[in-house]
Amino acid sequence: MSEGPAVSGGRAVSEGPAVGEGPAVGEGPAVGEGPAVSGTEIGAFRPPDLRGAAVVVTGGGQGIGRAIAHGLAAAGARVVIDGRHADTLEQVVKEIVAGGGDADWLEGSVTDPDHMEALMAKAAGPAGVLHAVVSNAGIAGPTTPLAELSLDDWNETVAVNLTGVFLTCRAAIPYLRAAPHGKIVLIGSATGKRPLPNRAGYAAAKLGVVGLARTLAHELGPDNICVNVISPFMVENARLRRVVATMAEASGLTPEELHHRFTADTALGRGVTEDDVTRAVLLLCSSAADNLTGQDLNVSSGLVMY
Repeated sequence: MSEGPAVSGGRAVSEGPAVGEGPAVGEGPAVGEGPAVSGTEIGAFRPPDLRGAAVVVTGGGQGIGRAIAHGLAAAGARVVIDGRHADTLEQVVKEIVAGGGDADWLEGSVTDPDHMEALMAKAAGPAGVLHAVVSNAGIAGPTTPLAELSLDDWNETVAVNLTGVFLTCRAAIPYLRAAPHGKIVLIGSATGKRPLPNRAGYAAAKLGVVGLARTLAHELGPDNICVNVISPFMVENARLRRVVATMAEASGLTPEELHHRFTADTALGRGVTEDDVTRAVLLLCSSAADNLTGQDLNVSSGLVMY
């Protein structure tokens, strides 16, 4: 799948100190509309200090990717996002910059090797250093029994959700090797680790991401690069509503009934939020995760515990 030539938007440049040299964790300003990062309640989340870090977020123009980009920028990172729609990418960057953050964008598809090379080079800048990559881009794919699934639909789902992850990692590795502690975070899914009928292409690709991460963690361990997966379930956003509506129609249930059926299987009896996923990303991109690699972190309200 090709999205045409890559085009770029403008950016605001912010030169900060090296990663970790700033004030105590959580003292930076909030940026844009990202996750809540402060509060007075006991245990309120405070983000790590990522000032000076260069980070790529694929699929950063909407949904989980947008929330992750905002969260990383709020923590002080320079964030470069990509996606297939220039208008949404530009809007996210404007939001971040308006809040005092540093961000840039590049339009293109994770299935395009040339685009991925250009994206990583742009994010690494003249120094040639990339501190973290969040491989978030993905598509829902069809809701169809495997016996009726077309090869084209299968190939497209796997191309974006698995081959796109491979191309993202391959393009990023040379620049991550230049960082003291490189981080790769792959956004997987609880789907694939548990059955989800009529979603074979998506499930196969997402479970493949786990195998890729564990193998790559061993390959890149000598380079001091950590590779981990976050596997969310029922992230409450527009994409989930579209998927639930499609699955409900196929099953003869209402969207509300299907949603309740899914969340009833979780230990906490609820889905998760984009902020939940963002906070897990912030952890895995920080020095707190310097010795955490090859792991698959379930953000699923206890639906999946393996």
